Amino acid sequence: MAKEQKESNREISVDRVRIEHTIGSVKRARIVKDECRLRKDNFVEDVFATCAAMHNFRILNKPLEYKNKLT
Repeated sequence: MAKEQKESNREISVDRVRIEHTIGSVKRARIVKDECRLRKDNFVEDVFATCAAMHNFRILNKPLEYKNKLT
């Protein structure tokens, strides 16, 4: 495997981990993880938007810290 390809894969991996952590943070609200059969008035979309907003609020107050292992 070429050195450039390994570096590219490493950068993709770093991004993927951060995205997975964000999704996990949003799913702290159990209502996002469980099946919701209430489909009236965009309820599911509103719940997800609210949970995403809570995640953003949490990150503003205590940002995630990642150690840079690429250097």
